[in-house]
Amino acid sequence: MNEIKTTFDARLSYGYDIVTHLEGLILDAGGGGRYKDHTILFRHILDKLKTIKAHNITIYVAAKPTTANSYPDNHYRKIRFEDLTEFNFESIDLDRFKSNANDEIREKGKVNPETPNGAIHKRLLITSNLNENDWNELIGGFSTEQIENDKFVNSKNDEELQYTLQKIKKRLRQSKFRKELLKAYNNTCAVTGSKVVELLEAAHIQPYNGAHTSVISNGILLRSDIHDLFDIYVEGKRLINISANYKIEVHSSLEGSEYWDYNGKDLKLPVSTNNYPKFS
Repeated sequence: MNEIKTTFDARLSYGYDIVTHLEGLILDAGGGGRYKDHTILFRHILDKLKTIKAHNITIYVAAKPTTANSYPDNHYRKIRFEDLTEFNFESIDLDRFKSNANDEIREKGKVNPETPNGAIHKRLLITSNLNENDWNELIGGFSTEQIENDKFVNSKNDEELQYTLQKIKKRLRQSKFRKELLKAYNNTCAVTGSKVVELLEAAHIQPYNGAHTSVISNGILLRSDIHDLFDIYVEGKRLINISANYKIEVHSSLEGSEYWDYNGKDLKLPVSTNNYPKFS
């Protein structure tokens, strides 16, 4: 079970749930005031799912069985809305859904279903087609890849990091992905306009997650130093970012540096519109 870091006073994690025997996002119980932001975080998650128009979302009350409430099966645990148990957040009425979900959680989570009141279990499981990396980015603002990279960097000395960086760059320069981007961008850095091919690298927009993510629309050709800044996050933001309308955004911490000159400039796009990068 891996924790998803948030700014809320609540416990969120991703992994295999021993109660339902399903994998997904787990929001631990907020009973007894232990996690005071439990309900706020749940509503925040729903807002985020609406923002990305998420599909295939199912929500379970994942409390352990009690003497009075055995939770007979996972079907019983599912939250229902308008006779559905799998939700499409692109078209859902979110306000009504939140109100209904609260009522469903209250009823299904009772220690004793036969009593009108009493303590309730609020431990929830959300299953979807989102993986751990997706949830980290959506809720925590950091990708799993970035978190792992931070752990790696903090465990190495400068000499080891420099050696590893050179190995990575060499691999990138030899990759099929890089060759495709060189052709698409006419051997030109999309930010600086540099045509020194030896310095140009293939950068993934969304983190690498298998061969299917190494496609031209999920890549951008960048000079090596720009690539480094594109991959580095400060307070959840890239040091050099690209907006959805292809404007270059330089982090305020770089104001006064040579990179600030690129702030607000247009990205140099591929020759073919079919190869334009996709930024959210």
